[in-house]
Amino acid sequence: METTELKVNGMTCGSCVASVTKALKRVPGVQEVQVNLGSGIARISGEHAANQVPAFVAALGDAGYEAGPATGAPAAHPHPTGGCGAGSATKGRGGCCCG
Repeated sequence: METTELKVNGMTCGSCVASVTKALKRVPGVQEVQVNLGSGIARISGEHAANQVPAFVAALGDAGYEAGPATGAPAAHPHPTGGCGAGSATKGRGGCCCG
């Protein structure tokens, strides 16, 4: 079993974590997913995980999130002033805001 990490941009709450986890678990060969909201890091374990980064990025893109390798990834999207949903519509596809 291999493990790889992705930096996921746009996560702002527990619903986002659940959406990211669900999207990644749908990729064939994934055995375990751990998502840290604070750091924006998703840790994926499974068969050939290191070689499946494009599939993980595509799955997260379909769920409405941008992702890339954890090292050197761009900073997470800033949350709007006033909290979740302040001044923006919900993202839709399982996200909470910052659409």
